[in-house]
Amino acid sequence: MDIYKKIVKLNVPRLLSIYNMDSYSATYGYGDRRYWGWKLTDFVNGTFQGGVHSLAIALKLKIIENEHFALDVIDKAIRAVQTMQSKKGSMVEAYHGEHSFCVTALVAFDVLSSVKHLGHRISFSKKNEYLKIVEPLICFITRVSEEHGIISNHLATAVAAISIWNKLTNNNNIRDRELLKIIYENQSEEGWYREYEGADPGYQTLCTYYLSSAYEETGDEELKASLIRSAAFLKYFIHPDGTVGGLYGSRNTEVYYPGGIVGLADLSDDFSLLATELQKGVVQGHHIFPENVDIENFVPLLNSYSVAALYCEKGYNISKLTPPYAESCEKDFGDAGIYIKSTKRYYAITNYKKGGTIKVFDKMTGKIDIEDGGLFGELENGTKFSTQQIDSSIDFADKEIKTNLYMMNEAYPTPLQFILLRLLSITLFRSLYLGNMFKKLIVKMLMTGKRKIDGDVLRKFSFFEDRILVKEIIKRPKNCRTIGHSGKCKSIHMASSGYFNRQMEQMPEKSDIVVISEAPYITS
Repeated sequence: MDIYKKIVKLNVPRLLSIYNMDSYSATYGYGDRRYWGWKLTDFVNGTFQGGVHSLAIALKLKIIENEHFALDVIDKAIRAVQTMQSKKGSMVEAYHGEHSFCVTALVAFDVLSSVKHLGHRISFSKKNEYLKIVEPLICFITRVSEEHGIISNHLATAVAAISIWNKLTNNNNIRDRELLKIIYENQSEEGWYREYEGADPGYQTLCTYYLSSAYEETGDEELKASLIRSAAFLKYFIHPDGTVGGLYGSRNTEVYYPGGIVGLADLSDDFSLLATELQKGVVQGHHIFPENVDIENFVPLLNSYSVAALYCEKGYNISKLTPPYAESCEKDFGDAGIYIKSTKRYYAITNYKKGGTIKVFDKMTGKIDIEDGGLFGELENGTKFSTQQIDSSIDFADKEIKTNLYMMNEAYPTPLQFILLRLLSITLFRSLYLGNMFKKLIVKMLMTGKRKIDGDVLRKFSFFEDRILVKEIIKRPKNCRTIGHSGKCKSIHMASSGYFNRQMEQMPEKSDIVVISEAPYITS
């Protein structure tokens, strides 16, 4: 049994446990246990209904032996979608009346994928019933756009959903091509797909998963070319331990979604290399797996592993190419702001447009040596600040950057704020326009908003064959209590980052490769 299939088999019991299979319950088929089981929320997160995708694949892979039982769970979970939809055809993820473009697209994609994989296991009439349930979701993502940022993996989810919808219904909804155009317009010439303010290799594997599903349905040549450019970029972020992602990404993610990478392994040499090298990290237990994540990310991650398992059943070409980390090389992705240096001793990835975050692997051990998020500090009044914000104007021509200090926003909701949110969600947020305005405000507050304070840091990087020197001249802000390096810290909100992985326990207390030399503080 291949590794992906083993992981799916391990997680199927957890997946089955999220669904309410009490036939006398008003929430029969619901997957959000916080709602139907614990009764701790007043809304239903639709994401969990997407688990039918993995269940359908588990049947094909003979992981679930009782077909009647699995089909019954799938049936009830799909029928429950009908009762969760708003009158506009949307689904919810975070609060009542949210009209989530992403989750609406995700549920549509996963249910349609389930229908596709079930094939002859369901009758023609039942298939049509399921398609009727999905139709309002497709209508919603056709007429509504996501406006709080360019989040390529969300757009790709909708592209995949509509591509499968067109195939199953013989329809010609052109919305998938419209959304692809937005993705292409925001894809850098360097190959990366935009995630808010820049490149995020972790989330790029998720975006690739959805786009690969669309490519499978359409065979579109422009999409193929886009994916090949994506792989040419991604291969530089294969780490020596077989992992991907980190603080150098725009969203700090380190989760690998293998479905698209494995599915496209025969499309190009770079995809074959990615699938081969990243699978080594899976086999060695270095990745963040479905069983390791919180329930909110469990279903999408398990679905991607299920798709990878399905492709592994067919087999793919194992790459014999040498990954960039195994060579001596230097690469500067100027648009992304990511500089890569590989010597015989180390593999280093630095995002110089994000305050100089750096991640270094020791090639002698094959393990991580350091992951440093830049400078963090605190003012006398308790305000926290850091250098870790994206500044697109910075270049790395002289391996030197001057970065500002930015206030951090680590706000947590209060009971009063929750009450206000609930009042808004049942009144003003019925308007899609006002709801989108609220999301823009939240994103700016927690992620993309930049609130400078006085002070700055000049950082000079020197990359030698066996070590890296970072010299800093720090201009302290007024009333500064502390400032320094705190290691693997992040300054923006991102729920899909910060999961435990093996690197956290393997990282040495002190780097053997990177030396950070801080000059005496200068009072402004």
